[in-house]
Amino acid sequence: MTDATATDPASPLLFPAFMYGDRTTCRRKLKAEARKWAKCYLEGRDFPEPKLNAIPPGSVVFTDDHTARMVAQGYSFYPQANVVTIAANPKEQGLHIQWRAYVLNDFMHETDWAAKLSHEESFPFRRAFIPHVCKYAWGAISAAIIRSLILNNIELTVPRVEGVLRHWEALDTLKYIDLYQRPISLTDLMVFYYHGHIAMWVDEPTGNIRTDLQTAIDQMRNASEDEIHTRLLARLRALVDIEKDLNHREWLKSPGVIEEAVEAERAERAKGKLAYDDLTTGQIGSHGGLLSRLERDHYPGNVH
Repeated sequence: MTDATATDPASPLLFPAFMYGDRTTCRRKLKAEARKWAKCYLEGRDFPEPKLNAIPPGSVVFTDDHTARMVAQGYSFYPQANVVTIAANPKEQGLHIQWRAYVLNDFMHETDWAAKLSHEESFPFRRAFIPHVCKYAWGAISAAIIRSLILNNIELTVPRVEGVLRHWEALDTLKYIDLYQRPISLTDLMVFYYHGHIAMWVDEPTGNIRTDLQTAIDQMRNASEDEIHTRLLARLRALVDIEKDLNHREWLKSPGVIEEAVEAERAERAKGKLAYDDLTTGQIGSHGGLLSRLERDHYPGNVH
């Protein structure tokens, strides 16, 4: 697939063959494709084009592994959601998912492992892998839903969001099933994953997810270190009153409590730790996790 074809709205929407079928089939195809990508990467060549299948409008794409497992075991509020029954196979009973966008994360790690990269070598690999797959609709939506500390920094968040915005019209012809076992729109999916990013980076949200996401990544891309730090502190303070599981809100809002915790994470950055960069885009789970750990480990009344 050429770059021109990837963005041509008249072209059929294509997803890799390794994202289609039952879990065992996807896994086998994925590992075979990962070996090809690893070989090309080590030889300094462009990543190859995977075998692609047309995905019809209205198809339902699973974006969460846990939900896909539940549905495959027959636990679903929407059992007709683009699944197939293969009970005739004595080894594989029940429902099996057809389209699995969430396997891109496995594909990235399989390629890393197949190339036998060291921990340090994995970072430049991801910097090559993510922008490449985000040129295509299948890669953009699949990368956008990866919940991973290694991808939450600004450098790798911007191309993931940018890719979805570039392919919005095509991706909007599909439905998605994530944590909630019912099909949702692309708009709902992106709000679910990126509302924290918008809250941190968009001063005056319009309510239009596409407009607000574009503003957010434009702000991220041009932000200085001081602006990133200032926005992060403001967002964490605001979250203290929002996060449901916090028990000591007044203590968290005490002068210096959040500031010292963030400064400690930033100091670890110089040692190669990823935690601070993980906080810089607005990923809601990362922010909530920091506040929960801070309360658990440092609240004066807690006994350790």
